[in-house]
Amino acid sequence: MIKKILVPYATYGNGHKIVANYIKTSFLNKDDNLIIKTIDLLDYATPAMRKISKTLFEKTMFAKRPVIWDLVYRFYNHNIQAKGLKYIAYQLFDKDSLRKEIINFNPDVIISTHYFASMIVSKYKKKNLINSKLYTIITDYELHEAWIKTINDEEAVIVSNKDIRNEILKKGVSKEKVKVFGMPLSDSFINTNIYKEKLKLDKEKITILFFGGGNNSKVSIPFFKKLINENYYFNIIFIAGNNKKIKKKVTKIVKEYDIKNVKVIGFTKRVNDYMNASDLVITKPGGMTISECIFMQKPMLLINRSAGQEKGNYKYLLKKKYALKASNIYKFNRYLKKINKDPSILEKMKNNMKNENKKKATDELYRLIIK
Repeated sequence: MIKKILVPYATYGNGHKIVANYIKTSFLNKDDNLIIKTIDLLDYATPAMRKISKTLFEKTMFAKRPVIWDLVYRFYNHNIQAKGLKYIAYQLFDKDSLRKEIINFNPDVIISTHYFASMIVSKYKKKNLINSKLYTIITDYELHEAWIKTINDEEAVIVSNKDIRNEILKKGVSKEKVKVFGMPLSDSFINTNIYKEKLKLDKEKITILFFGGGNNSKVSIPFFKKLINENYYFNIIFIAGNNKKIKKKVTKIVKEYDIKNVKVIGFTKRVNDYMNASDLVITKPGGMTISECIFMQKPMLLINRSAGQEKGNYKYLLKKKYALKASNIYKFNRYLKKINKDPSILEKMKNNMKNENKKKATDELYRLIIK
């Protein structure tokens, strides 16, 4: 009988942690006899290595030098080079403290939401330090070789779409090991129009949710200025998140322009409410944000320089016609003009997303693991 479940992740970006917490919450709602623990691998790295690796990824390569990150990402996306990522994972995280944590907890099942976690667990299984069943959630919309370097030691990998599944099968992996469940999300993401009333928004206007507080938030400012300068017939909700500087800057811009149809929000636990109220989401193509948009059938207008996994994400969205991509201010404004004149553009994208229909990912994951 399955009793203990460990869900490890790595906070290179927030998506892996968010998925881990969604799984924990959903599973406990289904069975409060389970013992579920989530852990961040970075908590077990040395302070110096934790700071260096986070800064190098989030602030240097991903935010300021996306071209460099793209080159690194593509370099390791090959069978031989991807083995080097195992070495990196071991050097960063294979410490006594992590070993003791996992061995002492002695989980029946481990659900990994980051390939580094899968690599560490795979090593411990081979050394017979644990006898846990390993499942991996691929949180991207493009397959990277790192995600399947440990597939021989896994019960299954859970993917968001059939395209990734087909790529994995081409590598000789058995069909039984690849499950197309979609991304495990919170049950709170349920699409309903009542939130426009709750947030006191004009129901006659298109409501735009603008995620602008991420790592490369400076890029979003020119797009935001263009959006409010054109004085379109929109409601605008700008989410700055934990980025206090961007919130202060955007609030100042709104006051200077004397704009009445903009709400500027800092950190909030009500993202699902704001997304429910929106008709269009302006965002960079981060894995979790676009998963939530697909889940709730919210059309997207993608901005920001994209590299690595985010480039794969936006390619998938454009291929499926779930989103539009504005690589510059000119294209951004052109799309907004079209949407302002013809809102049916959004309806078409929304209808396209109905084909995805992965509303029960956490339920399917739960059934698979408990079975």
